[in-house]
Amino acid sequence: MTGRFQLNFPEPRPRDGWFKLGGFDVTTTALLVGLGVLSMFAYAISPSALGNLVFFPDAVRSGDIWRLVTWPVATDPSIWAVISLVFFWLFGHRVEDLVGKNRYLKLVLVLIVVPAAIVTLIGADSAAAVGIGLLGTAMLVIFAADAPNAPFFFGIPAWLIAVIFVALDVLQYLGNRWWGNLIQLLLTVALALFVMRQFGELRDSMGFIPQLTGGKGGGRSGSARPAARPVKRKKQTRDFDRVVTSGPWSGPSATDQAEMDRLLDKMNSVGLSDAERKRLSELGKRLRGN
Repeated sequence: MTGRFQLNFPEPRPRDGWFKLGGFDVTTTALLVGLGVLSMFAYAISPSALGNLVFFPDAVRSGDIWRLVTWPVATDPSIWAVISLVFFWLFGHRVEDLVGKNRYLKLVLVLIVVPAAIVTLIGADSAAAVGIGLLGTAMLVIFAADAPNAPFFFGIPAWLIAVIFVALDVLQYLGNRWWGNLIQLLLTVALALFVMRQFGELRDSMGFIPQLTGGKGGGRSGSARPAARPVKRKKQTRDFDRVVTSGPWSGPSATDQAEMDRLLDKMNSVGLSDAERKRLSELGKRLRGN
C-alpha cells in the first residue's frame, strides 16, 4: 500500500531557455511571467511603486522613459491578472518554440516598445497599458494565424477565438473612447503579424503581407535552425540494383516516419496549418507505398 496515494508531478518540459534555474529552463516567456508574479508581491508592499511601471504617454514625455518597457510586468493581484499570465504562458511559449528564442526576444521587444512609442509621439494620452494581457492577445493572434483551424473549447477554431478576443477589446475601447488604447492594440496586432512574416513564418495565412527581409521559417523548437542539406545518394551502376532499390521491398524512410510522428503529435495538441496537413497526407501515402 506504500506510495499508493503518492502525488507525482510531471517533469518540466525542456525548452531552449536563456539559462537554467534548478532544472527549469528560463525562457523569455517564463521570465516575463515570473516578473509579473513578483510585481504582485511588490504591489502588496507598495502599490505606488507598481504604478511607476505603468505606461502613460504623458508620463513618458515628462521623462519616465522606462515606462515604454516596464508596463507588461506591472501586474496587480487579481484573478484576471492570473488568467492573463497563464494565457501568455501558453501562447507565448507556442510562438517562442515556433521562431526560436533569439527571434522571439526581438518580436517581444518590438511589440512592447514600438506601439507605445508611437502612441506617445502622437499624443494619444487616453492610453494606459498595464500587465501582460496585450502581449497575450498578440501571441494568440500569431498562434491563430499559424494554425487557424486548431480546435479550442467546444471545437471552436483558433482563428475565430482570436477574432472574438480582438473584437471585444476594440468594442470596449470604442465605447469608452480610449483612442490611445485602441491605437496601441491595433498597432500591436499588426506589428505581430508583420514581424512574423519578416521571420519567414505565416506564409499560408498571411502571405499577402510583404516579406521585406530574407528570413526563413521553420524553426519549430528552440532557436531557429538552418535547413538541413540534402543527402547525396550514390548513383546505382547496375540495372539489377536499380530494380531492387525501387521495388516494393524497400522499407519506409526513418526520416519520413519521424516527420510524420512529429506532425501527428502537433495535430493532436494544437492542430496543423493547411500546408502541414498536405504534407501529412503525402507522408501517409508514401509510407503506405501508394
